[in-house]
Amino acid sequence: IAAAHRLGVQIEQSVVVGDSIWDMLAAQRCRALGVGVLSGGYGQDELERAGALRVYEDPADLLLHLDEVAARP
Repeated sequence: IAAAHRLGVQIEQSVVVGDSIWDMLAAQRCRALGVGVLSGGYGQDELERAGALRVYEDPADLLLHLDEVAARP
């Protein structure tokens, strides 16, 4: 929430990228969009069950598919 505030955007229009179920749960709790990457030892199913809209192999894979996760007003 602090980062969104500092950037001057609403948290509901923000994307939280994380590699753990805790990151996805935190994104849900603050009403942000959660996107997972498979670098933290959690699997795709675990991240999706924790609330990830999408899960990518790594940051490079996320970058290739950034249009899929753009926050919408």
